Amino acid sequence: MIYLGDQFNALNEYSKVAVCWLGVKLKGRNTYNCGDSTCVFCNGNGKKRSGLDQDFRNLFTDSVIHELVTAKPIRLFQLHNILLTEYVSIPGKTVNNFKRYCKLLFVDSGYTNWFLKEKKNYWLANLLDQHTCTYCNREYIFIYKNKAGGKGMVPQFDHWFAKTDYPLLGLSFYNLIPSCATCNAIKSTTTFNLVDHLHPYVDTNISSSYMFSYLPISVTNNQLIFKNNSLFNFKGLDTVSALNLPLIYEGHSTKELQDLIDLRYKYSDNYLNILLEKTFGHLDIPKEERYRLIFGIELEEEKYHKRIFSKFKNDIIKELLSINN
Repeated sequence: MIYLGDQFNALNEYSKVAVCWLGVKLKGRNTYNCGDSTCVFCNGNGKKRSGLDQDFRNLFTDSVIHELVTAKPIRLFQLHNILLTEYVSIPGKTVNNFKRYCKLLFVDSGYTNWFLKEKKNYWLANLLDQHTCTYCNREYIFIYKNKAGGKGMVPQFDHWFAKTDYPLLGLSFYNLIPSCATCNAIKSTTTFNLVDHLHPYVDTNISSSYMFSYLPISVTNNQLIFKNNSLFNFKGLDTVSALNLPLIYEGHSTKELQDLIDLRYKYSDNYLNILLEKTFGHLDIPKEERYRLIFGIELEEEKYHKRIFSKFKNDIIKELLSINN
């Protein structure tokens, strides 16, 4: 997994648009206006989302709307519980009513019809500028927009708090995680929480909370495994398990993993130095560039997202270098 950082620029640009879209859908243009004469939502033809009762609409003050878009995950979870509690405290209002209205507004109108159909997913993906899947780091998530208007290539956005359980958070910036189709499908409606699972916008040490390793089965057969990096915190392995990364990476035991193991034992103990120095020693290029040329990976955690398998290969190489022939 990869830490996404705060992404303040992307958050700022996204919130300018998403907050006004929500404001108009909840209150209408006659009531909600951001004051910016260039805002396409506040000064456009947008209408209130029909089918929502007034008690539900009344929950969303301007500050609540802004928080729903911009708040960090722990505050989003709190907001969900606060608004739900406030709504069901009204006589005749139920949890099912709340979830149904949230789905209508934040998921059906917001995420499906606005974010996806109007290709805001391409726009947000460009702002985030992440090159590989946040969860697995084994698939590229490049963005290519079809100039003819058809389908292009864009990462999927997983809802860390699943939109089936938390439809209120369907458009929340820090709940939209750029991922590959495989990880998004496998995680799907899996229930995540901030106590037991790592969050790409919260856990700064996310890439070092667990490590890739392997278990020798035979001379030519090795099983890829995951190890915990802490005796007191199992969030790393719990998250790996919830994302089913062992299954996703299973096929790489006989390919990428075996290639690295073969390299280790076909060279002497200082095989990496031989590769780095003998092959590229005559070139005036930094160590990071030499690694990229040999293994196609990034060495620094903050750059893992730029190359697939960077986390996996770095972990395995470190382990192989620690083994004596």
